[in-house]
Amino acid sequence: MINVRAIFFNWKTSEQVPAYYALILRSLTVLEGLALYADPNFKVLAASYPYFAKRLLTDPNPYLRDALIELLFKDGRFRWNRLENLLVQGKKDSDFNAKDALQPVLKLLLGVDGEELRVLVIKEAVRVTEAIILGSVVESYKSIPDVIRTLVFNFSATGPLVMNSAEQESMLELRAQVFRIWELLRSSDNFDPSMLQPILQVLQEPEARNLGGRVVGGITQRLAARLLQQVLRDPPTVSSPTS
Repeated sequence: MINVRAIFFNWKTSEQVPAYYALILRSLTVLEGLALYADPNFKVLAASYPYFAKRLLTDPNPYLRDALIELLFKDGRFRWNRLENLLVQGKKDSDFNAKDALQPVLKLLLGVDGEELRVLVIKEAVRVTEAIILGSVVESYKSIPDVIRTLVFNFSATGPLVMNSAEQESMLELRAQVFRIWELLRSSDNFDPSMLQPILQVLQEPEARNLGGRVVGGITQRLAARLLQQVLRDPPTVSSPTS
C-alpha cells in the first residue's frame, strides 16, 4: 500500500507543497481510503499500472517520450522485456490504442534531435533482423530428420551456423520476444491494418528512408561477416567406420 499521508507530511516538513499537488495528494488519500474500506487487499499500484503504462506508451508529451526511451534503453541495448511488460499492462486499459503507441515514437526517432536515438535503434534493428533470419535457419535445421542432419552437418548442434549454444539460445529468445510483442500489438481490441497508414506516411519522410538504408547496410555487414565465418571455419570431421 502507498502511504500517501506519509509522503505528504514528509514533503511538507522539507519544503512547501504547491497547492495543486497538495490537492492531488489529498484526493489520492481519500480515494485510497475508500478503496481499502471496500477491499482491504486493494493495491493502488496494481490498479493504476495499466493506466500509467498506457500513458507512457501513447502520450506525445516530450517528457513522457524521454522517460519511455530512458526506460527502454540501457547501455545502448533495447530492453524488450520492458516493452513487452508495458504492452501487457497497457492493453488492460480500455482506451489503449496500438496506433498511438507507435506513431509518437517514430516522430521522436525521426526528429531533428533524434540522431542519438537513431544510432541505438539502428543497432537494435540490425540485431533483431539477424535474430529473426538466423533464428529461422536454426528452427528449420531442427525440423530436419536426424539421419539427414547426421549426414550433412555431422549432427552439429547449430547445423550450418558458427554459433555456440548460449548465443543460439539468446538469439531464439530475442526472436520469440519480438514476435510476442507484435502479437500484442496485433491483438489489440481496436487494431486495424488501416491504422498503419499514418505510420507509413511518417516512414516516407527523407530521414526515415535514410534510416532504413543504414539499417539495411548494417544487416548486410552482419550477415556477410557470418557468411565469412562459415567459409573459414574448419570443416566438420566425420569419423570413419572401423573395419
